Amino acid sequence: MQSENGSKGTLRANALGPFGVAALGVVMMAPALGIYANLGPLSGYAGKAAPAVFLTALLCIMPSAISYALITRELPSAGSAYTWLSEAVNPFFGTCVGLLQAALFFFAVILQPILFGLFLNELAGQLLRYQPGYGTWMIGVLVSTAFVALLAYPGIQLSAKSSIALTVIEAGVVLALACTILAVAFSRGRFDLTPFNPSATLQGSKGFFQGLVFALLSFVGFGVITTAAEETHSPRSVIPRVVVLACVLLGLFWALTSWGFCVALKPEAWGLYLKEGVNPVGVIAREYWMGGSVIVMITAITAVMGVYLASVVGYSRVAFAMGRDGTLPALFGRVHPKFQVPWIAQHLVLIVTLVVTAIWGRWLGLYLAYAWWGSVVVFFAMLTSIFVNIGCGLYFYRFRKEMFNWFWHALIPLLGIVASFIPLYYSFGTDMWRAGWKQGQSIIVFCALVLVGVVLYTGGLSYSRPDVLRRHSIGAAS
Repeated sequence: MQSENGSKGTLRANALGPFGVAALGVVMMAPALGIYANLGPLSGYAGKAAPAVFLTALLCIMPSAISYALITRELPSAGSAYTWLSEAVNPFFGTCVGLLQAALFFFAVILQPILFGLFLNELAGQLLRYQPGYGTWMIGVLVSTAFVALLAYPGIQLSAKSSIALTVIEAGVVLALACTILAVAFSRGRFDLTPFNPSATLQGSKGFFQGLVFALLSFVGFGVITTAAEETHSPRSVIPRVVVLACVLLGLFWALTSWGFCVALKPEAWGLYLKEGVNPVGVIAREYWMGGSVIVMITAITAVMGVYLASVVGYSRVAFAMGRDGTLPALFGRVHPKFQVPWIAQHLVLIVTLVVTAIWGRWLGLYLAYAWWGSVVVFFAMLTSIFVNIGCGLYFYRFRKEMFNWFWHALIPLLGIVASFIPLYYSFGTDMWRAGWKQGQSIIVFCALVLVGVVLYTGGLSYSRPDVLRRHSIGAAS
């Protein structure tokens, strides 16, 4: 296919069937990591009310997931929100949103080797009986990045059967450990339902909304499913179903399994372990499973690798679509002549990831580096969700009036906008600013600089290459 900017390249059509898309979705959302990675910082703020926070996050994300599904059915594209907003509103606005979405996936990539290194440290500490630190962590960063590079270049066709099998095993380990904890608690006469009460948070509403950031982080991956549209067989029917079902089933899974973990530690203990650089879930696993806790760390490591690979897929596909259209440099729109993957975009994100993780790990410490980039990812995920909801309503109102329904195309997007704005307002407001430079102010400043950079870049593009931002909208004809 000849793109508008003159570069050649197409993604491999029909590379994924329904099973493959489901594999990409479950791998990216990683049921195990919602507990292994995010429950620690979530409970550090919210204490024992983690199940209530996970259910709130599900309610926040569902309207946006429905909007993603509705518009994907009409405009399946590797560009995802970039393509949708370009058609529903205008190319200038769509390009801004596309850059934000590319940034979201880019930052999600950075997050994964940080997490891999943390779990590798935990595993090394258990097996080798010594206290690992920055050096061992960096080995994990390098090894995971090299492994993902080898897997990413041959193409999007993850081994669907093995990917889902691994994810089922990982989820099964989490569920088994949670059930073990609950069984012990019940045998001792403790049946505690307060974790499902939002008012049981450790620090009141402040702790609830700060914990909500990490519950929402668990859901961020559903958007990557839509970027596989051009490589999926029957994307109009397959992808919408996978998006909605993944959010519902995993949200309930995290709420139920976190219940078990929350009764295993005192609310104050979560934050204390994190300050010491210790994963609280690992502590719980050792207490209840003793030597069997090694299984928990191994499944955590395999889960991170799946998310790492899926994040690279998401970023490189959005960058490819924008490079193909000329809204990013043309080199991003080129694919490998043999494997038909956006290999230049993949090169860039992996190289930057190595540099950034090394700097942030040294500057903030290992767990704070994860919390820092996790907060950034959630900020751009919520912002992108707001724009996708806007685009969904406008697209159906402007180009599909015969299909327009006030419930699905007006009320649901409006709920999505509100549900995405509330976490932004309360989680990234004055409380985060008061948290100090390292844990709050630097995050807000960084996000603001990225937003300003997006607007300036798009403005410069409209001046230097106005033809790119004036292309004919295909919304009415698609």
